[in-house]
Amino acid sequence: MKSTTSPKEIWQLYNEQGLPLVEQGAFKHDIFSNGLLHGAAHVWLWRAKNGSAEILLQKRAAGKQTWPNKYDISAAGHINLGEDPLAAAIRETKEEIGLDISQSDLRLFSLQRANLMADNGYIENEFQWLYLLETTNEQAFNLQATEVAYLEWKTLLGFKRETLENKLKGRYVPHGDNYFSTVITAVETVLTSAS
Repeated sequence: MKSTTSPKEIWQLYNEQGLPLVEQGAFKHDIFSNGLLHGAAHVWLWRAKNGSAEILLQKRAAGKQTWPNKYDISAAGHINLGEDPLAAAIRETKEEIGLDISQSDLRLFSLQRANLMADNGYIENEFQWLYLLETTNEQAFNLQATEVAYLEWKTLLGFKRETLENKLKGRYVPHGDNYFSTVITAVETVLTSAS
């Protein structure tokens, strides 16, 4: 009997050095339930506005299994078996927010190691490839309703206050202070070098 599961639902497994295990993957439920080491691509969209920067946040859909209704990365997703992080970043940006991008649009700024426990007991044990993508005010988005409730532009200062300094951090997926500081520093660095 043939399996009804498509190959894209199998996620790539990694070793502790961040290298993909050749032809080794697992299904989402097994990965989350057993804390298997996997990978994710995170794409942070930003734009220059009035001499400062704004970051695009995604509000996760209410039906998400992990962190529903929380603010999160502009577009992100897990790396499929045999896929590299850059290809996953491009694919997820198209799937989640309807934006066609190419490799040259993305700037890798960090590789993070995360181990988060969700409210439902799922374990996010993963390497995270973080990319910046500069966009314009005129950008149109087409949201994947099962993943994204809506998008919201937040000033860099407001994002910094909410994720690092005050009690509104509970509105966000708990990536941690180091993660959010890394994102903020990357945007500040690019903005400074562009001016």
